[in-house]
Amino acid sequence: MARVAKKPAPKKPAKAAPVRKAIPAAAPKPAAVKRSATAVATAPAAPVPAARKPRRAVNISPADLEQIRTELEAQRALFARELADLEAGTFNQSQSDLSGEVSFDEESADAGTFTFERERDLSLGNNLRDLLDKVDSALRRIKAGTYGACERCGRPIDKARLKALPYSVLCIDCKKLEERVR
Repeated sequence: MARVAKKPAPKKPAKAAPVRKAIPAAAPKPAAVKRSATAVATAPAAPVPAARKPRRAVNISPADLEQIRTELEAQRALFARELADLEAGTFNQSQSDLSGEVSFDEESADAGTFTFERERDLSLGNNLRDLLDKVDSALRRIKAGTYGACERCGRPIDKARLKALPYSVLCIDCKKLEERVR
């Protein structure tokens, strides 16, 4: 039987040390050069970021804006009152009612009812807080003079949309795009 010679395994090259970028030496300053009045160096203009589009003027009359502001303040008062009532009703319950604990003589259906009511109250409270934040944001935008402009594209939000939903932050087109993504 003939022996077949094995080929020696190729040697692995040694790992090279990581290459460090050399720090460039300070370039020598050129000698002062006389500049003529016609040879003025101009720096290139800084590009405008594409994400920030200029906001266009919103076509809402001052009377309409005042009406919307009054409506927003009324909605804010209503939402704050409803949230206070909800929290007062929740905090007036005993600890066992809040935790869903039931005594031995109560049935498991009662525990389910307590849990359902507690979850419902928590959800309603979160929704009211969210609406309060939106109304406060709209009131701040009115004060800052940016109310009525779409936050995504910068175009004016339609007046009918603002009257129907005064805390809108997106125009119809941007809202449709947002809902399509979901």
